Amino acid sequence: MLTALIAIGSTVTSPTASALPSCTPDSLGVSTNAPASPGDATQIHFDVIFTNISPQPCEVQGYPDVDLIGPDDPMWGPDYQLPQQADTAVPITLPPGASAGSRLTFLADPNGWVPDTIAVTLPNSPGRMEVPWIAGRVPVARQDAASHPGTYIGPLRFMTD
Repeated sequence: MLTALIAIGSTVTSPTASALPSCTPDSLGVSTNAPASPGDATQIHFDVIFTNISPQPCEVQGYPDVDLIGPDDPMWGPDYQLPQQADTAVPITLPPGASAGSRLTFLADPNGWVPDTIAVTLPNSPGRMEVPWIAGRVPVARQDAASHPGTYIGPLRFMTD
């Protein structure tokens, strides 16, 4: 009977022991793809892409924290923290070389604020990653206090070519 309990106990703990580690900034490279405008030229989107550059698989889930960093705006300052889009986040296993992306959607404004950097913190992971703002230095309409802003970040999802 004791042998059966020991065998059951080790069966129960095995899935936890084999769980993949969370992806960290040390295991990922960050980039962006080209911006697109889905029919409305005022709202533009692109993906912030995280590629597993380590030799081991890792897992991500949720929303990255994203700040746009740029010149000091007189009203809002140099940091624009993006809200999260209401959507479902699922766990993603990233084998070496695979990528996950998070869709960044923003309102363009020809007289708006131009960020310099996209600063990203992964879910459940310390450390910040940075990538330059998109090519063309497209200005953003700051909506720091809006209840339903047109600028936001989506959940991480598996990227295919």
